[in-house]
Amino acid sequence: MGDLLIEIGTEELPSSVIVPALDFFKGKFSEILGREDIDTYGTPRRLVFHIKDFTDTKEVKEELVFGPPWAVAFDGEGKPTKALEGFLNRYGVGPERIVKERKGKGEYAALRIIHEEKSRLERLKEEFEELLLSVPFPKRMRWTSSKKITFSRPVRWILALHGDRVVELRFGELSSGNKTKGHRFLSKGWIEVRKAEDYFHLMEDNFVIPSLDRRKELILKGIKEEAKKLGAEPKYPDGLLDEVANLVEYPFVVTGGFEEKYLELPEMVIITVAAHHQRFFCLSREGKLINRFIGISNNTPKTDLIKKGYEKVLRARLEDALFFYREDLRTPLEELVPALKNVLIHPKIGTVLEKVERLKRISKELCRKLGCDKATERRVERAALLSKADLLTEMVKELDELQGYMGYVYALKHGEDEEVAKALYEQYKPKGVEDTVPQTLTGAILSLSDKIDDLISFFSAGEIPKGSSDPFGLRRAAFGVFRILEDKGWDIDLREFFPLYPEVKNTEELERFLAQRLESYLERYGYDIIRAVLKAESPFKPYSVMKKVKELSRVRNTEAFVDIYEGYRRVVKILPKEWENFEVNEELLKEAQEINLWREVRELEGRDFTLEELAGLRKPIDELFDNVLIMDKDENIRNNRLSLLNRVKRLFNRYADLSEVVLQEV
Repeated sequence: MGDLLIEIGTEELPSSVIVPALDFFKGKFSEILGREDIDTYGTPRRLVFHIKDFTDTKEVKEELVFGPPWAVAFDGEGKPTKALEGFLNRYGVGPERIVKERKGKGEYAALRIIHEEKSRLERLKEEFEELLLSVPFPKRMRWTSSKKITFSRPVRWILALHGDRVVELRFGELSSGNKTKGHRFLSKGWIEVRKAEDYFHLMEDNFVIPSLDRRKELILKGIKEEAKKLGAEPKYPDGLLDEVANLVEYPFVVTGGFEEKYLELPEMVIITVAAHHQRFFCLSREGKLINRFIGISNNTPKTDLIKKGYEKVLRARLEDALFFYREDLRTPLEELVPALKNVLIHPKIGTVLEKVERLKRISKELCRKLGCDKATERRVERAALLSKADLLTEMVKELDELQGYMGYVYALKHGEDEEVAKALYEQYKPKGVEDTVPQTLTGAILSLSDKIDDLISFFSAGEIPKGSSDPFGLRRAAFGVFRILEDKGWDIDLREFFPLYPEVKNTEELERFLAQRLESYLERYGYDIIRAVLKAESPFKPYSVMKKVKELSRVRNTEAFVDIYEGYRRVVKILPKEWENFEVNEELLKEAQEINLWREVRELEGRDFTLEELAGLRKPIDELFDNVLIMDKDENIRNNRLSLLNRVKRLFNRYADLSEVVLQEV
């Protein structure tokens, strides 16, 4: 027993592949080694896996093998017959191993055979190379004469120890050992690791912090301390801290500055330029950016050389951005719109200008459905017209993540209505789970229009997400539609936009896709409830689905739901499966209980109703069953009562298919 440590040493890995690679290896190693508690660590130069107190076990399995019947296994003198000898020869054992075992009604000669499988580490040794070859990297490199051996970057060493013993692993011509390397610049030569438990303090001694979380803590602490010295606060986009932490093995903080003239640029431009090109952290004071920044170096900044290098590169980027900004301001967004005809989205979907025209039609229809006033309609129409114009600005061509934001900035600069300008930025919201939905009415309508158009257009073009592939972000678009409709309380039927698309196709696939996404979106309420509602309500009406799912979830543990469920169950249980008739002849309703139930059903059929009102049917249903013989001898009366109950079932199913719901104890 001892700690198990595996380190794959590489040339500098791209920051984006480290965490996915660690997750992949952890899953595979867990299967092979039989342990879930694998700690993973990663830096640009190493992927590390650590298991405390690992025991290399072998699985032993016993198999009972039956031979000839006991009566024919031995002769009269108790010696093995030819039948038994053939059985023994097949397994290479003597008659002393034979045992008598019952099978069915007879007794047979049998063998207990012990199968000792390979140990966990033996399996790892066999499968190690194939694991490295199967990591799903976006791109792979080949650095040896072997065309087979590839990885994200060249693998230079493998450290593999179980306690103080080397675990023999191979990758191509590279064999594992007990040596590793420290920091590329601050540590020299090979480092011998005598036992797995020594690894982590040896790494820190050689300026390597294997833990991503620890590096993030140090980086965050460093930039906050430097910012405090300047009376400022760090300001940076989401994801930058993770990215920078995976670019260094030991972080050093470097503070630099740039000329004040660049503060003319919009704030998000400066932040994006600094983060996008150089992975720098900007600083703000009293809510406004200042002309200072913080960089993270992978080497000790002993002189101003690193700082000056950082400043020189950032200055060049900001100078370009300032030039683009001033050039873009020469042309109002409206003048860029006609040129969108030259930007193709997809051969089967058309150009961006054609999309703009569709957005104008969809948003106009949304305004009509939502009862917007004339002023809102004008703002929405203007926002739709200008929505994609910033795609042709120099700034967005250089930094496409600023799409929408630059439209907002340039619209304000050219005197557009403030809500119209905000809508140009909000049209892409929400971008993810943590993002907010559009706050303005114009922005919400434009954003919803954009996402509806993406879903209908790309599905009609046959671009349907499969597996993990979703190149056009349609899962994100569906999520955005749900978030906006839920936030605003808009009960919109997406099918009503189909007439705006002359060649709409694949609507069944779109319906299935929306149902799947709704199941994922609402999973916290329980899949049984979601599926019950989706059997009654179309996923093309997301808000209705969400509203019913929430209501069902709210009452499922109450007496009211028991009433609903039991009333439904009692009706369904007596109805023949093949019964399809819904016609009720009032002249055949003779008993007070069936007349009363019919009156209640007719009243609810004519309007929308709540779950509580469905619960109110429990009493008349029980009164009918307790006092009236449903299966009357008179065929006409019997059929009429079954049709009445079928109407009751249909009423329930208008809300949800309650047979899908798992009834819980109240």
